[in-house]
Amino acid sequence: MWLLDRLREGRGRKLTLVCAPAGYGKTTALAQWCEADRQRTPFVWVSADAGDADPVRFWSHLIAGLQAVHPRAGTASFEALRAGPEIVESVVLPLLIDELSDARRSVLVVDDWHLVQSAVCDRSMRVLVEQGPPAVQVVLSSRSDPNLPVGRWRAHGELSEVRAADLQLSHVEAASFLRNANVDLGPEDVARLTECTEGWAAALSLASILLQHEQDPHAFVLDFAGDSRHVLEYISDDVLSSVSDEIREFLLRSSVLDEVSGAACDAVLETHGSAVMLAEIERANLFLVPVDRHGEAYRFHQLFADVLRRELARTKPEIVAPLHSRASAWFEAQGDVESAVAHAIAGRDLVRASDLVTVHQRSLVNDGRLTTLGRWLEELSWSEATAEPQLALVRASLAAQTARPADEIERWLAVASAGSRSGPLANGIASVESCVAILRCLYLTQGVTPAVAAAKRALELEPPGSGWRRQALVGLGQALYLQGKADQARAPLLEAQRLPFAPDHAPASAAVFAYLALVELDAGDLAAARRHATASRELLDAHGLAESYVATNTHIALAGIHAANADVNSQVAELDLAVRLSAPSRPSHWHAHALLRLASARHKLGDPDAAKEALASARTDLETLPDPGMLSGLAETVGAELSAPLRHEGFYGEPLSEAEMRVLSLLVAGRSVSEVARELYLAPTTVKTHRRTIYRKLGVTNRQEAIARAAELSLV
Repeated sequence: MWLLDRLREGRGRKLTLVCAPAGYGKTTALAQWCEADRQRTPFVWVSADAGDADPVRFWSHLIAGLQAVHPRAGTASFEALRAGPEIVESVVLPLLIDELSDARRSVLVVDDWHLVQSAVCDRSMRVLVEQGPPAVQVVLSSRSDPNLPVGRWRAHGELSEVRAADLQLSHVEAASFLRNANVDLGPEDVARLTECTEGWAAALSLASILLQHEQDPHAFVLDFAGDSRHVLEYISDDVLSSVSDEIREFLLRSSVLDEVSGAACDAVLETHGSAVMLAEIERANLFLVPVDRHGEAYRFHQLFADVLRRELARTKPEIVAPLHSRASAWFEAQGDVESAVAHAIAGRDLVRASDLVTVHQRSLVNDGRLTTLGRWLEELSWSEATAEPQLALVRASLAAQTARPADEIERWLAVASAGSRSGPLANGIASVESCVAILRCLYLTQGVTPAVAAAKRALELEPPGSGWRRQALVGLGQALYLQGKADQARAPLLEAQRLPFAPDHAPASAAVFAYLALVELDAGDLAAARRHATASRELLDAHGLAESYVATNTHIALAGIHAANADVNSQVAELDLAVRLSAPSRPSHWHAHALLRLASARHKLGDPDAAKEALASARTDLETLPDPGMLSGLAETVGAELSAPLRHEGFYGEPLSEAEMRVLSLLVAGRSVSEVARELYLAPTTVKTHRRTIYRKLGVTNRQEAIARAAELSLV
């Protein structure tokens, strides 16, 4: 009970840390606490694994868990995750913390935190711990100290800790543990066993199982060393040799699975009756641990699983790969893509792994899970895998989406083109050639003019019913726009707009509307531009992409609409956002475009230093980009605009808004600020703001000059 009290002491502190090596009972202690307190305190339990090094995956699981206890959790933060790991700290966590502001008292447990090898997850967890609501007690269970400021929290009394020494079983606890396992030992043997294992729960657990099969328990205790190496040797030499051939074969083959069930074992081992076999193994106390309350799913004790896998690889290496391939197929049929990919990679089933990664690439990218995709590709690192055409295309796409240099993307495209694959890809693209062309036109890896040719080739290769024509049409419209041929860009973009929509098309569809808005701005059709820009923004908002680099062109278009309405402040705000969103992709055509538009807008706003800085950054980008198209000319135009001296008097050509015209007419009529405010139902400070803006736009410094300039321009 004292251990539960220690865990409860963490309420009101920033973090409760349960830290000890493997096998000390961290999970068991937390589970006992959950069972004891769950009636009065809701628990959210997240079991981490190596895949949670992907911040989007980890926080998706955590937010989903919180949502079950706090319904407001995830209302905005969950969708925001789709913009990718770059915004987890700056956007997702503040949203989540706000959603938890009215949370009732609860406990959030993250078990096996040491498996979450991610600097982004470390930093974002620190945000939750330091800024989250006191009502939510955060508990991390880990084999090692986390990369968090635990020293500072400890010094300030904000950390509650449970360490290995707290989890070691005492003689009394060990005796109780062994009795509950139906092991009858004398006090001296219990004491010796406890001492040689140093209270290590895992070793005591294994010893209790082994003792049930011993004729002389006292002799076993005298010989038992308690370290993992000794336990492994004992299992390998004695336990496996003592079971029937049928059970031994079943144990070895099923060890490829992290979690075993009757259905999974039937499929992977190509047998039947596995559920009965598992129940028999559990009754025999052969290191099988239930993982659900129904007795349908189990896992082997970790040390036992290690022995089984090592023995399988030693005695029957030829069946390991087929077992993993069948496991991959079974998990795919269950909809567990990550397990399917993991087993395909473990079995070096290159065809299956390539098809799975290729098919699911788009959904991972749309969900912001580029880290998971990158991890799969890193694991597919043997020579045949790095030469496989489909995977080379996925590598090229990921390189483009993570702002790798164009020559790196082109190297992977060359690998794909050099391969011998023919026919359509697993994701439905017509051919390797078509995919290469689509990637080149979308990411402009060879420049704007080659992108036009690549897009046209992709459209020749993708039949009218293909779901990938949209990407080729977007690429063509984008390239023509960047060539300065906005009028020609309209047709392919409108064709793309007419294609049937599906949720995974949201990024491409948002890009279509954004480019259409830019095209209509060039044509002077402000109403059409506004309509398309609004449609793009609504798509981005609906699919959690508002903070993604995909939104860059949408904000450039919105800035153009504000510029047409002489709202330079709003124009600058949109362009600032476009620059920020596209920054992770720099150097890129989109980032350079946003910077050039921002430089011009900053100049109009009377901020020459900021304008020059934006122009210099754009030029730096353009120097590294192949064939930047019309952006080169735009840079020259903006440069000339910025080099012209700023006027400090005279009319700047920026029209007054309707509100400003109303204020001006009353000022010309001799009204005071307070009189204008009363007449127009405005605050005096608002009138003063309008007055300053009017003076700036007219290039004057006082009321008399404003009256004269207004008369000169026939404004009143």
